[in-house]
Amino acid sequence: MGLSATQRKRLQQITAEVKDIVGGCLHDDGRPMTFAELEEECIEAGDLLTAAVLQQRVAERQTPEEAPCCPTCQRPGTPDADDEARVLQTDRGEVAWMEPAYFCRPCRRSFFPSLG
Repeated sequence: MGLSATQRKRLQQITAEVKDIVGGCLHDDGRPMTFAELEEECIEAGDLLTAAVLQQRVAERQTPEEAPCCPTCQRPGTPDADDEARVLQTDRGEVAWMEPAYFCRPCRRSFFPSLG
């Protein structure tokens, strides 16, 4: 899915805000930062933003209405008593969200529904 012109314009506005957050091009002692130092700060800010947006988007997804099926035997699972945090290491950082877990009695295993 591509970004619309409106979305791109808003992201450019947010970019200016991020630049204000990370600051200027000088160290605290007045020395100019190298290009590599500037790049490293920008990468860190970009990675934090990417992981945060991804985490929010994943948390918004809805679980299926019907009980999900076990990936091994394809029988419907029963909800586990406790929801568990899913944690994935992405290219841009760690992303965590709450997702209901299910249990398959015949296979004796817990699983998370696949939301694609």
